[in-house]
Amino acid sequence: MLTLVNVALLGQLAFQHPEEADKEPKDCSFEQIEFTINFAVGRLNHCEKTGDNKYRLFLEPEREKINPSPWYAFAVKNKTETSQTVAITLVASEGVSRYKPKRSEGDDIWHPIPFSEGDGTLQFELTLSGQTKEYIAGQEIIDNVHYIEWLSSLIKEPQQTEVISLGVSSEGRNLAALEHRVESSNKWIILIGRQHPPEVTGALALLHFGELLFSDEPYVVKFRQKYNILLVPNMNPDGVYHGNWRLTAAGIDMNRDWKNQTLPETQALTNYLKKLVENGGQIEFAIDFHSTHRNVFYTMPKDYESPSGVPLRNPRRVYDWIEEIAEMVDSVELDYQSGDHPESGVFKQFIADEFAAHAVTYEVSDSEDRNNIKRVAEAALISLINRLD
Repeated sequence: MLTLVNVALLGQLAFQHPEEADKEPKDCSFEQIEFTINFAVGRLNHCEKTGDNKYRLFLEPEREKINPSPWYAFAVKNKTETSQTVAITLVASEGVSRYKPKRSEGDDIWHPIPFSEGDGTLQFELTLSGQTKEYIAGQEIIDNVHYIEWLSSLIKEPQQTEVISLGVSSEGRNLAALEHRVESSNKWIILIGRQHPPEVTGALALLHFGELLFSDEPYVVKFRQKYNILLVPNMNPDGVYHGNWRLTAAGIDMNRDWKNQTLPETQALTNYLKKLVENGGQIEFAIDFHSTHRNVFYTMPKDYESPSGVPLRNPRRVYDWIEEIAEMVDSVELDYQSGDHPESGVFKQFIADEFAAHAVTYEVSDSEDRNNIKRVAEAALISLINRLD
């Protein structure tokens, strides 16, 4: 249960502009059916009726020629008293949506919908009983308010752990984080997620990883007394709210901005990390959670040196970590790929160059079984604690 202090913090950190509450797609209200997006993460551009109970719904990105990650989330309301089945075709610009349709009655329980593909579209049918509403989305909906409530629920040692704001986004939303401090240690673990709004399987991995990390399990309680932790589950709250395909509200790919630091979001975390180091802290390891077409860990090369010529600390650790994860969950296909891209502006490169520490981009397959996501996240945490302990 949230305390009174946390309830107040929830309202502060989950700030959303009131004028955004009435967002609606174009031409999406019909005599018998209505499609709406007046909720956080909702996204649908416009609609057309193509026949009896047949509708085409169009998906547009926040910017042309974007990375092909067509996100959609909308509610379907049956305006009649009787049950009806509607045929829906999703038409996405910039490529077929990589996210397959799921449905929910608004209770956070999501069910896959049978679908077919063809001519760059996704097609499926939906049966609605009279005067009901269902939510359709490419993945489970995890909005900004959920993250604040979740962070508050993780606090086990109030004297050491608190929900803080690192700063604000382009549109004024707070960057909420969980900060866990140990006076006897200068070592820090950094965890971030949701730089790209639709990458929900990576978000699910981070949520399970974080819940285990701040659980009452003896091995993690012991670990938390040795390491400081910064957990920032939602780096792009504006993009998440708007249901963006990839970018921030400023129209920038955040995971290409860590070199140039043009965004208030990247600047806020950078300032926090630099202050930690100035005050004697040492970043030991960082993980950035994402989603893509397969399960893969992107790492820095073993022999990488920062621009100042400083080699990364414990160069073998990250590879031993990944190999152990693969052994622990050998029924799940995992891969890793190393590489350095000094001009790319990605987070793992920034951590290596700025702090001479290893960082990993933890990518989860878009279609991975949800139990497997949890299994890999648990193995990743157990193995990491073994490597760091």
